[in-house]
Amino acid sequence: MRCHNLWSIGVLALFASGTVRSAEPGFPQFDMQEIESSLKVGYAVLLEDINGDQKKDIVIVDTNRVVWYENPTWKRRTILGPKTKPDNVCITALDITGDGLPELVLGAAWKPFDTQTPGTLHWLERGATLDDEWTMHPLPCDEPTVHRVRAIDLDGDGKPEIVHMPLMGREATKAGNWMNGRPVRVMALAVPADPRKPEHWKPQVVIDNLHVMHNFAPAPRSARGTELLAAAYEGVFSIRRTPTGWNAVKIGTGNQDTPQSNRGASEIEPGRLAGNKPVIATIEPWHGHQVVVYTPPTGSETLWNRHLLDEQLRWGHGVEYADLDGDGGDELIVGVRDDPNPARGDKHTERRGVRLYRATDGTGQKWERQILENGGVAVEDLAVADLNGDGKPDIVAVGRATGNARIYWNRGK
Repeated sequence: MRCHNLWSIGVLALFASGTVRSAEPGFPQFDMQEIESSLKVGYAVLLEDINGDQKKDIVIVDTNRVVWYENPTWKRRTILGPKTKPDNVCITALDITGDGLPELVLGAAWKPFDTQTPGTLHWLERGATLDDEWTMHPLPCDEPTVHRVRAIDLDGDGKPEIVHMPLMGREATKAGNWMNGRPVRVMALAVPADPRKPEHWKPQVVIDNLHVMHNFAPAPRSARGTELLAAAYEGVFSIRRTPTGWNAVKIGTGNQDTPQSNRGASEIEPGRLAGNKPVIATIEPWHGHQVVVYTPPTGSETLWNRHLLDEQLRWGHGVEYADLDGDGGDELIVGVRDDPNPARGDKHTERRGVRLYRATDGTGQKWERQILENGGVAVEDLAVADLNGDGKPDIVAVGRATGNARIYWNRGK
């Protein structure tokens, strides 16, 4: 395992009249549009075609509501009011009823340090019109601290399953640094023939041997079939199907500098550089201050090579990859949730917001940075998609302390 230190850092973006312009020649230019300023906590954002017009709409999970913004007017409509146990925390989309339009799966009852009381899962069925509130259908859930949910085709049959992951295992405690108690159980639910009957849903355990699992993502499908990438206290893992079930294979160390405190990794996302070269990005340690990229091992090594891109941040939250400049390789997009805190030893001055990273060597070992947003949004989550059909991926970020949602329109170089 090789570790490389911080590489070349770009200069700040320019802000004027709601416009964000890149000051680095290697990065695209962006225009900023704020579409919401009244969120309590924008826990999650999802870009999905809600109304079937072939345009990505914006879905936001707030503390006690779920709302969507219709493309291109960004008119806000309510999907669900305060009907779940607070807080709502995560969401995914898949076609459950078979009508060709997405339903939503919502995780709620979020209490991050209550490792005894189960969270909740519901799937949401749309009303007769776009303005009607959606109907809640309960899903079986016996896991505390439900934290992330995704729709992933685990068995390769073309039909995604609902996969959800708690943050902590049952009965874990602060005194044990959340490593005692039971491990986290990653669960899957296949969509049954009659999804409106709760008893037809049958939860299955995917893995149950890791601790403090903050996030996961599907890896590009390989000869091994579907794989999941997961960030945990123990490090970075590939979760793979074997003849006897799923197995978590360690591929990255994470940050283990303080084993009795925050450790390992939290956010995780796969990407591809030019030439289809795989990379994996993480935030380290858990809720940490480092942006890290892993590149594949060479020779007989089993762990991926760890590269430290940036540690001038407090609490990275939200990681995505996208080919922002159309050169065939992905750029890395990272959200920063908190401002620097000198009382805790922070010496950097860069604020909460959105940062971009671009590989300059084609191998993922050298990168440059662009600060796209410096202070305007305390990023809890972000997502990337082409919202206006111009072929360029746009960025949507939702804020926690700032309570806002912003679109960063990609205008190219």
